[in-house]
Parts: sequence; structure tokens; C-alpha cells
Amino acid sequence: MDSLAARCACVTLRLDGGDEMQGTLPSNLSYGLTTIAAMDRIGIQAATIGNHDFDWSVDTLRARMHDSDYPWVSANIFDSTTGARPPWVTPWRMVRAGPYQVAVVGYITNETKSIVAPQNVAGLRFGSGYESIRDAVEAARAAHPDFLVLLAHAGGRCDSLACAEIFDLTQSLPPGSVDVVVSGHTHTLIDTERGGMPIVQARSNGTAIGIVDIVRTAAGGRRYDTHVETVWDDKVAPDTALAALVDRAVRRSDSLANRVVTDLALPLTRTGDQYPLGNLLADAFRNVLRADVALVNNGGIRADLAAGPLTYGQLFTVMPFQNQMVSVTLTGVQLREVLEDAINATGPDAHISGLTVTFDSTRPAGHRVLEVRLGNGKKLKDRDRYSLATNSFLAAGQSGYTVLRDAPQSIAGMNDIEAVELYLRRIPRPVRPPEDARFIPAHR
Repeated sequence: MDSLAARCACVTLRLDGGDEMQGTLPSNLSYGLTTIAAMDRIGIQAATIGNHDFDWSVDTLRARMHDSDYPWVSANIFDSTTGARPPWVTPWRMVRAGPYQVAVVGYITNETKSIVAPQNVAGLRFGSGYESIRDAVEAARAAHPDFLVLLAHAGGRCDSLACAEIFDLTQSLPPGSVDVVVSGHTHTLIDTERGGMPIVQARSNGTAIGIVDIVRTAAGGRRYDTHVETVWDDKVAPDTALAALVDRAVRRSDSLANRVVTDLALPLTRTGDQYPLGNLLADAFRNVLRADVALVNNGGIRADLAAGPLTYGQLFTVMPFQNQMVSVTLTGVQLREVLEDAINATGPDAHISGLTVTFDSTRPAGHRVLEVRLGNGKKLKDRDRYSLATNSFLAAGQSGYTVLRDAPQSIAGMNDIEAVELYLRRIPRPVRPPEDARFIPAHR
């Protein structure tokens, strides 16, 4: 950012699209405090709230908001009882960029309620579309800013109608109401425009910076030049103060992060719908909880693993959410419904253990599972009962697994990382991941 600003020699504004604090051991051990310190040092001037910023409760989010030097904005968070915005929610804020006044309106994805642990968003409602932020946009525009930016933790993929929230949102905006849209959430590279409004999203994990240059034209108007700049690690001179801050945070977690759990014979990457890493995690869940079957959601597998020594820090990066392990008792009918929920129109979106599923993703939702066989080769029986090992996020009915929410459950007394570490220490080294197919397409 410093290099780009120096190259431009212009007024700049630094914004963040949410999900600031989750995912690394040095950040998580301080509940995001170290990341907030880093963002302050980077010079962020406003941020929106992301769904993962609720991962440690509203109280922790509010504490981090208080700790930061910059405002957090989100206009579509409401009290589910009163319908009003909670007192701690700021829908928009005017910030200064050199001689310019810039109004920043915040927005968080409307799917937040279904992708955050229920206890962390209890009593909150997340509005959808322009109507949920209309009053904030109108109030911000009435303050006569030089520019109005919509800072949205919502994204899309230009080739997917199923993940196009930011495009639907911008399509609904009245002409001239918003000048620039900065998006997030889907970890995609977005550099496009809708209705004359530029939209940028800079992937994730600091790998890129979304840039919107606002340029005066000879006719007295303005044009927008946009691009997403890849951050090459070896092309940037480290900021010494920021490097020192990161180094201190990393050192505090070193003793835990560097503990070797096991050795991996092969690299484990997240390639395709089904991969050995996901099956290995599902096997760990099932074996440690001594369950009949297990389920791991792909969204909870956040990193690849290299061959060689596997440290706790690397394992944490794969599973950073520290969900509790839960055993759920299901009938065969209910388990089949869970498996239906695991398959979408493009194929499986989860990993399983203890069974094989033949499916047809071209069939309508709810009718894609053709056959289910247990690990012993026997067919699933509708009236029999089975124990399912999974994490507390799915057991609460999130990500569409609503059948799990009301089924009998028992808490295992350990989190998912502890379960996987225990399993990896039990099996021979170097660990060779399972290679068997568990979701089997009917048409190959």
C-alpha cells in the first residue's frame, strides 16, 4: 500500500472488506487483538464487519471494534426483536481523505445467520439488498460527501449465479447513489462494474489489493480506473514496525505452533470436490468419537498441507475455528437427508467416513442420493439408528444441515483440532491419507 501510494503521489483511502481476525494461531490466541494492531499500523481508515468477525461472540467483536483506531460500519444488522439497529452498530461513517469527505456505508452478507454459530448471532437479523441499507445510503448522501463508498462483506463469482450477492445488491442501487463498491467474503478476484459503479474484491489473506483510481477528466467530470494488484512477497520491502509487531505475536505462539504432531508421506491439497485431506479429517472424527459415520464440511477445511513434519500450527491453519466435537444420533432416513444436504448441483460439498454414497447431481435437490452403503458393505436401513461424528457448527444446523439441529446429541469434550491430533498420533508415521472414493457419481 505504501509503495502504491508513493507511486501515485495522490490522496489515498485504505478500506477493509471484513473477516479481519480469524484463521491464524497468533491472531486467534489473542482473539484478534494482534490483527487489529496490525491493521492500525497499515493505516486502515474504515472496515466493514464480516461473518467471521462474530466467531468469538458479539462481546469480543465489540471489544475489538473499541480497540481499533478506525470505525467499523454495517448498515444491515438489526435487532431481531425490535427491528432497530443495535446501539453498537454504525451504519455509515464520514472519513477524510486529504481534502475530500468520503461517506463509507457498510454491508454484511445476508447469509451470515446460517454460516455463523447460532449462539454468536442470537438476537440479530441480517437484512438483504438495498432496502436494508436505504436509510443509511440516503443519510450519507444527504451529508454531501465528495464520494460515497459501499464497503460490502458480500461477493460473487462472475460465472456463478449461485454466488452473486454483490451483483444483485449493486443492481438494486438507485443510479448515482453509490460511487464505488469494495466487496469481500467470497475470496474471489473481482474487477468489474455495474451501472457505471466500479466493483473490486482482492481475493483473501493479503494476496492482493483492490485499487480504484478516481481521476478528474478534462471536461470536469471523473472516471474510474480499477485493477487488482497481486502482492508478491519478494517485491515488497517489509515495514520494520509492522514486521516487529508480527514477530512479537508469532514468538508468543511459537512453542505451541512448532510442536510436531506427525509426519505426512504426501502433500495434502484441496483439489476437486473430494480429496484425501478431507477424508483423513472425517476418519479422525469417526475414529476418535467411535461413531458409525462422520461428516466434515468443506468450508471448514481452510488450507493445504505439505509433505514432511506436520506441526500444530499447520494443523490449526487447516481448522482454525476450534469447533467442539459432537456425536449426533440419527435414523437412517435422517442420515440420508444429511447426505442429500451434502450434495449440490455441482457435486459433493463435504467429506464423509464410514460409508459410501452413490449420487446423481443432475437430479433435483433432495433426490440426488441413489444408494448408501456402510463401511461393512451393508445398505443403510431407514429405521436403524446411527451415530454421526461432526463439529458443533454443523450440529447446530448451519450450512443447511437443519436435520442435525433437533437430533439427540452428546458433546465429546474436545475440539476438532484436538480430535484430529489425537487420531494422527495413533496411526503409523509417516501418515498416508486414505485414497478411497466415498461419494461415487452414478455417471462417470
